[in-house]
Amino acid sequence: MIQGAVAAARASKLRPVALDATIVAAISIFSAFFSGSRQWVGVNSPDSEFYASLALFGNEVTDRAIDPAYFWTRLGFIAPVRGVISLLGPWAGFALWRFFLVALIVASIYWLILQVSSRKLASVIALFAALNTMVLSYVGNPYLTGTILAATLLFIALATWCTFGTPRINWLPAFISGAIAAWLLMLNPYACFLALSMWVGIRLVGVFVSPTGRWRTLLFDTFAAIAGFAASFITFIALGLILFPGLNWVSTYMYWNGRLDYADFISDPMIWASDIALLVPVSALVIAAISAITTRGNRWAITAVVIALTNIAFTAIYYTFVPGPWLEAPHYVAKLWPGSLAAIGLAAAVLLQRRNFRSLALLVPLAALPLILWSGRWAEVIERPIGALIALLICIGFAVAASITRRSVDLTSTLAVLVALAITAVGMQLLQNGRGLTGIYGQYPFRAAYVDFSGEQIMREKIKAEQWIIDNTSAADTVGIWTDPDHQMAAVAAMQLWGCNNVSTEEELTREEVDSLELSTPTAIAMYAPTREQVDIFWGSIPPWARPSPPECTTVKIPGIGVQDAYVCLTHLRWLG
Repeated sequence: MIQGAVAAARASKLRPVALDATIVAAISIFSAFFSGSRQWVGVNSPDSEFYASLALFGNEVTDRAIDPAYFWTRLGFIAPVRGVISLLGPWAGFALWRFFLVALIVASIYWLILQVSSRKLASVIALFAALNTMVLSYVGNPYLTGTILAATLLFIALATWCTFGTPRINWLPAFISGAIAAWLLMLNPYACFLALSMWVGIRLVGVFVSPTGRWRTLLFDTFAAIAGFAASFITFIALGLILFPGLNWVSTYMYWNGRLDYADFISDPMIWASDIALLVPVSALVIAAISAITTRGNRWAITAVVIALTNIAFTAIYYTFVPGPWLEAPHYVAKLWPGSLAAIGLAAAVLLQRRNFRSLALLVPLAALPLILWSGRWAEVIERPIGALIALLICIGFAVAASITRRSVDLTSTLAVLVALAITAVGMQLLQNGRGLTGIYGQYPFRAAYVDFSGEQIMREKIKAEQWIIDNTSAADTVGIWTDPDHQMAAVAAMQLWGCNNVSTEEELTREEVDSLELSTPTAIAMYAPTREQVDIFWGSIPPWARPSPPECTTVKIPGIGVQDAYVCLTHLRWLG
């Protein structure tokens, strides 16, 4: 009987965990596969191709590069994706990674809200977050930002576990936090520092609300986090040595950090000011403040304020001193979304707290789903005054909900919060998708999260082209790159690290470029152009003492460049002397 009682107790403890896992899995599967979202949303050329190619081919790309640059150091994406691709192949591997990111985002925000409120509210907030185009457009892109969004949300959830949780193993939350910090560092240092600022802010909330042992606990967590960071960092460095033998992560990073001059890329250092999507993190701060005032300083409401405020403050301070990254304004703005989603979710959860509302209320988010999916396909540019009006409506919706919950605890208050969340979910989509052109790279089309832009077809052609380059060269070769002067094939060339490996940016080699070519002495040049005539013109400008072989070519079908078949060609060089 005793054994039966123990087994029953264990089963009763496991049932809620199983239920939570089922809910997270259901939301993740729906968002990833049944919501109409795209597995491949296109890419942010050329960086997306860099990381996709390095994850697919590893050192086969860097071995052939004149200069492997710093791209290979982004091991936080390259190493795990290289692992799943090695096991499952490119398409199943990328699909699994995308689903993993979606599930990690859903699980992080679901768990975060569950600490404060009911499963029903946690499910609604997690679903709305998972259907957000900022989330779906980046997790379906081999650029680093999708992985950063997932890791940062997990980092925020871990910070609350450290601060307010009661783990069985005291050091575990901080240790895992340190490990995630190293993962973020291996993705993007700025993302690591932004996430760390929010983690510290959340921990400081705990310092001031915990009655005893607060400083001792913080010190203990610091040491545990450092240990976790060290273990994770060393693991990534070891993986880098395995995947890219002969390359040194530390020296590469230091060299390129000193070499890059962002001023060479900035078209307008104030370009960020025209981005209406920035109204989302501002709205998140206002919503969190409304919740804190309404609940008279509830610790979770204060945590939401700290997350939203730190999110904005760190970004503002950082870009005051380091304005360069704004050349990729859309992608750096995207890094504000984990903090914004967490703050909005916590603010709503604090208003309802543990109220287990009737299932009838779920008709509100169900009715909002078509609007969320519709707004996810929004394509028109929204001017700043209209954007400000949308943000104002979001904040008013929460202010009204907060006022109702203060006076009522019945179904009305639940409906008010759910309506406010629905307005926020739709408003965020409109502000993201309607932002227009931002930065010299243009605006990534967030509606591609739901609208098919032939992303998978294009990526298949790019992979085919890079595989052909690898098959027709050897690890002993050094491959230079040339693309047509209009760079219509640059996204294909980026699979072989287009940019620092270019031997020319003109139709033909200039005198200076010939001199540079003689210094680097590549053993082959990969040539990419919409027409064979362009390839032949460039090939004719290669100096005869390089003894270029006649071009060997394959073709790829890339929509949108004006030809049915574009050319990828190789010429092998046999230098005299």
